[in-house]
Amino acid sequence: MSHGIIWLVIPLIFVFGFRGRWGGGWRGRRRDRERGLDRSDREYIAELQAVIEDQRAQIESLDARVARVEEGLDFAERVLTERSRS
Repeated sequence: MSHGIIWLVIPLIFVFGFRGRWGGGWRGRRRDRERGLDRSDREYIAELQAVIEDQRAQIESLDARVARVEEGLDFAERVLTERSRS
């Protein structure tokens, strides 16, 4: 009878013991979350976020410039249309 229990316990040890290492189960995810990112990763992410914010600001300023150019073109078209009529 003890041999039957051993054959039952050994596979259970492997299944539950390796579950966390292979990313399964709540223990593996908790360990990954506790590990987190190291300092160089956080600094790299912060630098990328700063670059993204700079690019967003540049895009907004370019959008504003394009809008002003479009307004100028519309005005020029209206003036030319009025001159051609008269």
